[in-house]
Formats: sequence, structure tokens, C-alpha cells
Amino acid sequence: MKKLTTTAATLAALVISMHAFCQGQFQKESAGSITFVSGHVMQLAQAIPADKYAWSPGTGVRNVSQVLAHIISANYFFASKLGAKIPDGVNMETLEKDLKTKEAIAAELKRSYEVATAAIKNTQDAALGNKVVFPFPGEYTNMTAILIMLGHSNEHLGQLIAYARTNGIKPPWSE
Repeated sequence: MKKLTTTAATLAALVISMHAFCQGQFQKESAGSITFVSGHVMQLAQAIPADKYAWSPGTGVRNVSQVLAHIISANYFFASKLGAKIPDGVNMETLEKDLKTKEAIAAELKRSYEVATAAIKNTQDAALGNKVVFPFPGEYTNMTAILIMLGHSNEHLGQLIAYARTNGIKPPWSE
């Protein structure tokens, strides 16, 4: 009986420590992923010359500057759904017009990823299943908002890689 009690106590301690270890694990891994992709997006934004920021692959398609502004706006949007406060002076609806220079875009891109990363890290495990309302159809949770944010950044990183390579610019990390 003593051996069974010791085994049960050891098992309980293992379960409790595993539970404690896993607290925030999704957020840590998601924050790591967004940090990785944001680094690539920001490196590429720096590698593309300012005179190419107006380049677009065709009529009616966002140019480089507009894609970057779209990423910034989306970062703030998803972060706000996770409870983050959008920095004063940021109007997500007019970012494409408000950000006029490569330097302004780079600074706001960095700040938007900082806000997004902090929002992910600050999301409590208990809140991951909380419902979030989006302007597009479907049922979403905080966890879904984080996953969509990750997918969105990766999607537009790929778009920017194609834009850069079309203009003869190699992504810095692939040199």
C-alpha cells in the first residue's frame, strides 16, 4: 500500500509539473513564430529600395508600400481583438495614406509587431477559447485570432518575397 501511495504521489507531482510547464506554451510558441516572420518581413522591407515601394505587379494590385501598410493594420487589428491597446495616433483605416516614407513604414511595422507579440504573450490560457467577433463570417476564438495573425504575416511575407525577386532583390536571409 505504501508503494502505491508513493507511486500515486509521484504521478500527481509529474502531472502538476507538466501542467505548469505547459501554461502559456501556445502563446510562447506563437510569439516565437511571429517574431521569426516579423524579422523576415522587416529585413525585406529594408532590402527593398524606397523607389520600389510604389512598384506593383499590375493594375489594381497593392504595391510594396500598401502591402506593408496592410500588414501593419492587420497586426493592430488582430492585437486589438486580443485586448491590446492600439497606439495613439494610429488610424488603421488610413495607414496606407498616412505612412508616406520607407522610414515611417519601417518604424510602424516594427511597432505593430511589438504590439502583436505582446498581445499574444499576454493572452491567458483561460482566455484562448473566448469568442472573438470579426467583420467576416465564422466563429472565432482568441486562439484562432493568433493563428490567423501568424498565417496572415506568412502569406504577405511570401507576397513580398515574390515582389522583391521580380525586381531583382534577393531576400537578405537567403544570401
